[in-house]
Amino acid sequence: MREVKKHVVFFQLVVFFIEYRQPVFAMKLTFWGTRGSIPTSLTAEVVREKLVHALMEARGKELRSEVQIRQFVEQKLPFHRTGTYGGNTPCVEIEGPSQNETVLCDGGSGLRAFGVDFFSRPQAKEPHVFHVFMSHLHYDHVQGIPFFGPGYVPVNQIVFHGCHDNMEQGIREQMSTPYFPVTIEEMQSKISFEIHQPGDTFEVAGFKVNTVEQDHPGTSYGYRFDLDGKSAVYSTDAEHRAHDHRKSNPFLDFIEDADILIFDAPYSFNEAGGAKEDWGHSSNITGVDFATRARVKHLVIFHHDPSACDKALYEFHRATKNFLRRRKNTYRPFSGARPEKERAALDESYPEQISLSYDGLILEV
Repeated sequence: MREVKKHVVFFQLVVFFIEYRQPVFAMKLTFWGTRGSIPTSLTAEVVREKLVHALMEARGKELRSEVQIRQFVEQKLPFHRTGTYGGNTPCVEIEGPSQNETVLCDGGSGLRAFGVDFFSRPQAKEPHVFHVFMSHLHYDHVQGIPFFGPGYVPVNQIVFHGCHDNMEQGIREQMSTPYFPVTIEEMQSKISFEIHQPGDTFEVAGFKVNTVEQDHPGTSYGYRFDLDGKSAVYSTDAEHRAHDHRKSNPFLDFIEDADILIFDAPYSFNEAGGAKEDWGHSSNITGVDFATRARVKHLVIFHHDPSACDKALYEFHRATKNFLRRRKNTYRPFSGARPEKERAALDESYPEQISLSYDGLILEV
């Protein structure tokens, strides 16, 4: 009988460990909105074309069971045929050690999607603090705030973080007549605003946070989140020009050795330096260049052009990875660059991975 009790206790301990053990990652990033400028949606025509192409690819295949069909869809078809990169404007969730605090980057329409998902989580039953880091106040980065469901729960708290002195004014005014029928005071949760300065270092929800000023109409700000030796950089709506490749570029220091770099790159190199120069955005080629030089492990392309369809984004992603492969074969440090660090980056094959973000993407570090 005693032996049976021992086995029962041991089994209970195993179950407890499996259910309540701490996650092995330092931080988890979920992309709720990845599109820039304005939300986009799939039309009926686009959905039909995806189905037609999928069925064409299925001809001659042995697809009798649901398991076979799902394996074919998930393993044989490219992403742009089976899914979509999404249409919500910027919002990225960063989970860390705190169970009652959540970090969010920007309040685009993706913030609404996050709020809907949050209500299905156990944490929604308790008071919660949402730290929303604003890159800037352009409409595609604030339009989800009025539709953020958890903001209407009285026991919750929203803390907006940013470096614009007029951040509070801008967020309040977009939720007022004639733009919106519900004022920010009617959201019921406790709302506060914290203004930081470029270069500040502070702690939020267990993360060490750093800020950097970026080139964008009206100025934008990037954020670096460090936790337990891991780091993620959120840098959207930033234009990096030819002279930014100089040796003393502070942005390279800001992103150096980051595990994840979320990088604004809706344009090709020719577009960013040509017809769309001064629009406040960057290119995929610049993202690869900076990630290589700063030894970034994972480059994540973000803030997609709203006119780009899924197929165009898929090809954009493929072209970006092809550029990195060619660069590794032919790369030479240019004059004035940091040759020792750049050569080390080349030898270690940085970035190790390039992703094109999509609504629903989850990354762990």
